[in-house]
Amino acid sequence: MIISIFANYLTPYTNPYSFNQEYVATPYSPPQWATIFPQYSGLPPTYNNLLSSSQPQFVKNGTVSYAQVGSSKLSVYMKGSGSFLNVSYPFSYDGSKYKEAPSSFTITFSYLPKGVNSTEVQLNVYLIHGNKTFFISSYVPPTYTLLFFYPVCTINMDSLNNIYISSQSLTYSNSPFVNSLSGSARYEGAFVIPSLIFKGEPSSYKLMVSIVDLSGQPINVTMTKPSLHTQGYLFGIMGTDFRGSSVFAEFVLGARFDLELSVITAVVIVAIGLIVGLVAGYKGGKTDLTLNSITDFFLTIPTLPLFIVLESMLVATGLVLDINIVVLLFLLIALLSWMATMKVIRSATLTLRGRTFVEASRALGGGSFHIIMKHLIPNILGIIVAQIAYDVPTVILIESGIDFLGLGITSFPTWGNMLGYASHEVAASNGFVWWWILPPGLGIILLSVAFYFIGTSLRDVLSPYKTRGEI
Repeated sequence: MIISIFANYLTPYTNPYSFNQEYVATPYSPPQWATIFPQYSGLPPTYNNLLSSSQPQFVKNGTVSYAQVGSSKLSVYMKGSGSFLNVSYPFSYDGSKYKEAPSSFTITFSYLPKGVNSTEVQLNVYLIHGNKTFFISSYVPPTYTLLFFYPVCTINMDSLNNIYISSQSLTYSNSPFVNSLSGSARYEGAFVIPSLIFKGEPSSYKLMVSIVDLSGQPINVTMTKPSLHTQGYLFGIMGTDFRGSSVFAEFVLGARFDLELSVITAVVIVAIGLIVGLVAGYKGGKTDLTLNSITDFFLTIPTLPLFIVLESMLVATGLVLDINIVVLLFLLIALLSWMATMKVIRSATLTLRGRTFVEASRALGGGSFHIIMKHLIPNILGIIVAQIAYDVPTVILIESGIDFLGLGITSFPTWGNMLGYASHEVAASNGFVWWWILPPGLGIILLSVAFYFIGTSLRDVLSPYKTRGEI
């Protein structure tokens, strides 16, 4: 419950199932602390930004002036064809500590060129390891894109350009370094580049961005500080799933979603059961017989299979195109889960309606509504609150079961679909991904047990006999 309350502060991710929040590390990466087990020792972790504390170094040629704007931006002025400015960011990476190289790396930054006319600017990106220089890419896409273009492209003037370089997308056609490789390595650049650059003896590194003026006209370029991320084989507290998404983020956000849905649904379930149970128990006779028979009928039908049939029919027939799947789950669970609460409330009401204080109130002219609100509900308040606590794990189990089968929520993490994806994706190649399976499974079990004890304690504390000091 505490995790769900502080979910937004515990993880920077809002939806690990969305495209832009996948592949934060290598898929099926164990947690970083898993190195205590021999099979995971020596694996490289994921580094989010190796340049976070790096200060830039400058080498220029021609008519070039530059100035740092704060700690994250650089303003450059160039005049003359062939003028360039090399901006280097040193960092450290000890490849000798790990038995594997990172699976991939990404380089991101933004820049804004300004000029009078259409201006040609070439950006060259290098990684320097000791005395080795790796010419990663030379290009300038006109707009943000995940595709890579041939070296030297003309940019759009006065428009922000976001550069995204991923080693997994580098080929001989867009990377001079890959093009310089021989044999099969030239066609497998995405797989061999990380090992060629980041595996070996410890040494200092540099990420260098070279800005070259090809136009001969005065230009201004504002560039942000680059970010360099390496995707290792270890990540965070709970590792990653088959998408490379953070399992910890999925667990935390799933806890918040499951609790919100289950508490709200449990309140509605108890509200329905309370109304039907009070009416049946207080009125008695044919009213009680009718309502009790309807409840018994629904109790004879297995809830989960009925839920699956109704949900599938409504979705398949297109009757709920304008209804969010979360709202549909909420309505179906609430409408199919109130019967047990009704039975409990009805039994308590049948016991109370014959008590002396109820008969006295009726003899003094008290109406049904007055008796229910003044005498019955206060005496069954403990049962009502306890039933809410009891129904929370019921809702979680139903919702998790539906999500596990892939019939519920699939676009946002829940504990149920985490287990569903994990069981579906487990194979001989990745083994038993315990860091992905155990957290939601244990979360469902522990939360269900916790709410059972909470409900039992509340029922005892709010017992009318205890509040009156009779026990």
